[in-house]
Amino acid sequence: MEYIVSAKEMKTADRNTSEIYGLSPEVLMERAALAVADFLSQEWKDKAAAAGRDTPCVLVFAGSGGNGGDGIAVARILHQRGARVLLVTVGEIGKYHEIAQKQLDTAMRYDVPMICLRQAKETEAVRMLTERRFDYLVDALFGIGLTRPLTGVHSAAVALINSLRETERDSLLVVSIDLPSGINTDTGEICGIAVQADVTITMNYKKRGMVLFPGAKAAGRIVTADVGITPESFQDEKPELVAFTEEPGKLLPPRPDASHKGSFGKLLIIAGNGSIGGAAILSARGALSAGVGMVRVFTEKKNRTALLQALPEALIDTWDEALPAERMDDTLDAAISWANACVIGPGIGTGESARRMLMRVLSENRLPLVIDADGCNLIAADPSVREAVKAYRPMEGWPVLTPHRGEFARLTGIRAAEGESVILSAPLKLARELSCTVLCKDARSVTARADCTQQVINLSGNNGMATAGSGDVLAGIVGALAAQGMNSMEAASVGSHLHGLAGDRAAARFGKAAMTAGDIVTGLKEIGI
Repeated sequence: MEYIVSAKEMKTADRNTSEIYGLSPEVLMERAALAVADFLSQEWKDKAAAAGRDTPCVLVFAGSGGNGGDGIAVARILHQRGARVLLVTVGEIGKYHEIAQKQLDTAMRYDVPMICLRQAKETEAVRMLTERRFDYLVDALFGIGLTRPLTGVHSAAVALINSLRETERDSLLVVSIDLPSGINTDTGEICGIAVQADVTITMNYKKRGMVLFPGAKAAGRIVTADVGITPESFQDEKPELVAFTEEPGKLLPPRPDASHKGSFGKLLIIAGNGSIGGAAILSARGALSAGVGMVRVFTEKKNRTALLQALPEALIDTWDEALPAERMDDTLDAAISWANACVIGPGIGTGESARRMLMRVLSENRLPLVIDADGCNLIAADPSVREAVKAYRPMEGWPVLTPHRGEFARLTGIRAAEGESVILSAPLKLARELSCTVLCKDARSVTARADCTQQVINLSGNNGMATAGSGDVLAGIVGALAAQGMNSMEAASVGSHLHGLAGDRAAARFGKAAMTAGDIVTGLKEIGI
């Protein structure tokens, strides 16, 4: 796993690296600058022949803080290597941070060509920049910690960077150091205006603002450079947000050679009323492709024929609205006693039968439980169901709730439009209220468990997965992992990651616009689990 850090966490690690382990800020800055310079030098090797010249033209925008110091050092290193460099300092000379001023003094001694933008309108400087052609533009205006809107000369500098990028789209590569200038480090929000980078070279750990949208789009391709800030620098206060980096197969429970179908779990899926039978099919297909040994589907009678045709591997039980409710209870109880994990919610509706089934599962079932879709809507609509979720205690962390943004809004009262700003706080708050695990599905899905301070953000997946039935597949995957023995946090977070990887494979094969939920199941079969 990798840490995804906040501004405070990164600054603490940076300070500890210097104060406890003795790597001075000057050493860390030089290593950061070397990492960026080496990246650009290596990148140029692939372009030099086509360009017909040995050295690149590099434009560096540097602010007055530590990030600006990194940029000034990059300009000096590339100048020493023979590149044609122009350094643009932004703001009043003499008001730079001490460490940046030292870098600027050194750059001057090496005669690095530079100009200064002191005001929002520097017509001569702007004319000079727009008349020249550059291969690379390095953004080192602001690093981490920015929260206020950019104004004045800094806003003008960012606008100029974006204008140059747009004008020279085919030949100019914009590289931001640590984080695109204008992005809030902790939320990914744009502070008035932000650099639109092609590549962001970040130091040792990704920052929250470059994985959350819209910051993720502004960051472009992310390259993580090792400058010497190791996990020890966090001391006992480890970052609160992590993401998976492991290969898919390494995240799953072992599969012994001496085994049988019962060795890998038996999953009950309660899904699909008469008009939404496809939800049951997709959920079961997702589960079967995620390694579960056996699947039993409990669905409305109208779906039986379709499920038998689509899922010859699954057992099928049905309920019938025309029969007494007690008959449904008996069949459901028998299915529960057969299983060792349960999923309820995809396509069951929010009528009385659906509510009765959910309450039955919550009162009679003591298995790992995943509540999806209409199950979440029933919790949001009925206080008695909500209380039953709070009281559900088969083992720590269950049930897992898997709401999408709209369902999450109904569960919490938070408007869907606010989702981006609270995506890292609201899931944990809901998990603690309900004493459960919450997988909040969004462009960046987040998993939080009531008794854990560390949350998992999913960085896999793509916008092609915003398609009907995608969530049903995910519910099946999470249920399959629960049936194989994973705890609630593992099942939800690993399931989300695998689901995203499968979606990426599907997008590569079919295109983001054309892919369907069924293609995600196909992708799941191809990612090596």
